[in-house]
Amino acid sequence: MKKMVAIVGLLIGWLMAPLSAEDLPHHKELMVVGTAEVVEGNVGKDREDAILTGLRESVRIVLQEFVPSTVLEENAIALDAEIFSRVTQYVETFKILSETGRRDGHEVLLQAQVDLYKLKDSLTAMGLLEDRSTEEEIAHIRMILGEVSRYPWYREFEDFLREDLDFVRSVRLRSVMRGEFTLDVELVGGVEALLDTLTTREFEGFLVEIDQGREDRVMVRFRPKGS
Repeated sequence: MKKMVAIVGLLIGWLMAPLSAEDLPHHKELMVVGTAEVVEGNVGKDREDAILTGLRESVRIVLQEFVPSTVLEENAIALDAEIFSRVTQYVETFKILSETGRRDGHEVLLQAQVDLYKLKDSLTAMGLLEDRSTEEEIAHIRMILGEVSRYPWYREFEDFLREDLDFVRSVRLRSVMRGEFTLDVELVGGVEALLDTLTTREFEGFLVEIDQGREDRVMVRFRPKGS
């Protein structure tokens, strides 16, 4: 059965600014109108098409709040395959407010709630929405631990870096010499937070002296307490 489908959407409630992870609500509620125009009459199927096109319109409206319309147009085929072909996955709930059946088609007025988290995740997976985690400034620091006369000091210090500092992403032991350990440390942000933390940290059996020779290199010297 050949059909020509027309859809029109109405956005109600409030208008949102471009969505971000910090202020993203779980869903957005919209009112949309879906119409299906039938070439050869089949009222039941026509009603289903009208509902489906209304749900697609609700998702399309929300998509425009995540990415510009030009991006949607350039990726229309991919969006059809990945999102609009499974539009019911992104509509949390919907309610038919009114409907009108005609000989030439069907029209429904829907109240739909679109799941913003699922839609954002799909856009990110498609590469159309940049994941905010990629915007974080990542620093790589070479840290040389010198004059480490006791191995437990090194273990305590490394455990502190790995487990106690939220901004440290990874710690990798690069090389070991007698009394000296070299670490490669990856952290979020600049090195200043790390230096501030180290200068105020008290360890059980030793003290540390910090010397930042270069922006990407830090020298840490170990001293016994009371020396």
